[in-house]
Amino acid sequence: NQIFARIDPATYELRVNQARADLDAAQSAVAVARSGLAAQQAELGRTKVTLADAERDYERKKSLVEKSFISGAELDKAMTLVQVTREQMKAVEAQIRVSEAQVKSALAAVKQRESLLRQAQVDLERTIIRAPVDGTVILRNVDAGQTVAASLQAPVLFTIARDLRDMQV
Repeated sequence: NQIFARIDPATYELRVNQARADLDAAQSAVAVARSGLAAQQAELGRTKVTLADAERDYERKKSLVEKSFISGAELDKAMTLVQVTREQMKAVEAQIRVSEAQVKSALAAVKQRESLLRQAQVDLERTIIRAPVDGTVILRNVDAGQTVAASLQAPVLFTIARDLRDMQV
């Protein structure tokens, strides 16, 4: 498990930093989506109060019209206000559903960014090449600073002998 080669980690460190920044941005998007949802829920509460007030006003005006204290036009206005407020409430409920979906989407984006960060960290960790077994390096196919390119077959960088007593010349 001794380190015997390093790949330049600069590119991989930058990828880790970028993945962390992406994760931070995704977490901020979750906070924004949750704030939007809270605002919509507050709007729904306000609309419910407005609807209850409009319904009480309609009922009062209905009894006043029956006693001929106000005109039917006033009752019609009150009924219109009740209907408009009900439609506003439906719109706010629809916006809440949209906001809930945005929160779920933002949470999914956070999971994706966490996964990308973990992958970038794994890639960074793999820039350090450790000996897979205890032994002695008997052949080195690369020199310090040499560019190593991966192809269809993994290149052999070092040949390690576990026990030199088993070697025959």
